[in-house]
Amino acid sequence: MPAHFLNVFHGSNQNVRLYLFTSALFGFTLFGGIYPLLFNLYLLRLGFGTEFIGLASATGAMSFAFFCLPSGVLGGRWGNRFTMIVGVSIAMTGYGLLSQAELVPPAFQRPFIVATYSIGVIGIALFVVNGMPYLMAITDKEERNQVFSVQAALLPFSGFFGSLLAGFLPGRLAGFLNLSLNHPSVYRYTLFFGATLLFLGVVAMMKAPEVRVESKQEALSEAVPLPLALIVMTSFISLLHMAGEASARTFFNVYMDEGLHVNLSLIGTLQAGAQLLGVPAALALPFLSARFGNRRTIIGGTATTALFLVPMALISSWPVVGLCYMCIMAMAALRRVAFAIFHQELVPERWRTAMSGSASMMSGLGYSATSFGGGY
Repeated sequence: MPAHFLNVFHGSNQNVRLYLFTSALFGFTLFGGIYPLLFNLYLLRLGFGTEFIGLASATGAMSFAFFCLPSGVLGGRWGNRFTMIVGVSIAMTGYGLLSQAELVPPAFQRPFIVATYSIGVIGIALFVVNGMPYLMAITDKEERNQVFSVQAALLPFSGFFGSLLAGFLPGRLAGFLNLSLNHPSVYRYTLFFGATLLFLGVVAMMKAPEVRVESKQEALSEAVPLPLALIVMTSFISLLHMAGEASARTFFNVYMDEGLHVNLSLIGTLQAGAQLLGVPAALALPFLSARFGNRRTIIGGTATTALFLVPMALISSWPVVGLCYMCIMAMAALRRVAFAIFHQELVPERWRTAMSGSASMMSGLGYSATSFGGGY
């Protein structure tokens, strides 16, 4: 598996390598590693309940959804690469401030958490929406499935190490600072450390030149009108995809901690295992795509996710919940990359950023609705 990563890195151009490195940082800190494991637990230690956790998560997802279309507009005006640099910088600032919520007076903690979380998520929107068309532009059609699968696998692969660190570091900090593991400070330091790592992503993307595709096909696509019906239908599918995944992703650690009373190190190990299982799932895309096509792969991944949600909800046993969660995350890694390639190839190059922004927006709305409803 590491050899496969190295082969793709070696065979790709510098732009691809720099983008993949930045994606790995997002996986380590925000998409599957430090923040997904510790942030909800940090809120619990600050005295908040599941209602506020759901509200905070829903507000962040709503901010992501509302800023997806403007992210596409900004990408078209500034260029995808520069817009991603701005996005990484904003994400680093927002999540860095979010980690310091413990220092804010209790009366102002709720609005501070919601505001800084929303700022960080807006940075993610700028990066994600412009990342797909940027990666489409810097890869050839022959290598696209391979590179996209590696990019999708890097998120859980780096998230695996982020989860292990997040499950290990608070306990060590608690011992070093002579604090209980229930004290919010040990989570605050770990979360802040994760946010500062995103600075390396800013440096990496600054080294990558802007890429603007000028081709005969693109010139011809200038005359093609906006495929509105196709974008709307695809975006609605994106909303439904995320609704199932979000229920597990948002509340897994809260359920394990508050409902099943599982210790942090085991939660971190289970979440790390979920991220690691997503790596072979994402890397299987070229094989599955060649055999079944991206559309059937998406359908299969979505149906399997729904099946694993049922025992996760009905059986109150941490091995069952943990196993189902790992399988759901694996299917998410596979489905996400297949769906990205599928919807990007549905439209001409001129409309790829619009498709990316619309699909990401509806994905955020699905996440927001599930988090908000689930919290209550």
